[in-house]
Amino acid sequence: MHYRWQHIAALLLTCAAFHLLLASGALAEPYTAEEMASECRALLASAKETADPDAVELENTFSTGACWGAFLSIQQFVTLKTDGAKSPMFHACVPGDVTLVQLIQLFASYTKAHRERDSEPFTVMALAAIREAFQCGGKMNSRR
Repeated sequence: MHYRWQHIAALLLTCAAFHLLLASGALAEPYTAEEMASECRALLASAKETADPDAVELENTFSTGACWGAFLSIQQFVTLKTDGAKSPMFHACVPGDVTLVQLIQLFASYTKAHRERDSEPFTVMALAAIREAFQCGGKMNSRR
């Protein structure tokens, strides 16, 4: 139980810090779906498989770093469960063997199919793509 309160306190502190940064104007505008898709196209074009099936070789550019870092965070967030919960917080049941590159490919395909939503925050579009592909409980549309 003590562990749960530590998580709640950490979440509240993070939210408070985020709101202070927003109020001070220290944070830039969030990436739109089109902007992140552009960053991710560079990553997908340069990604090379390695001898290690759990590793990938990428070009060392701002674009690849921005895309990789953003989706690494999303990958971690979409698998979070609160104590006692039956499904993850974001209602997406992503199998453990789905790679980060596969999530990025999923986002790229989804944004391409939904150009009318290009100006939305990329996080909204990424979650929509993941939820559609990895529905909890019902039919799974994984790895389309």
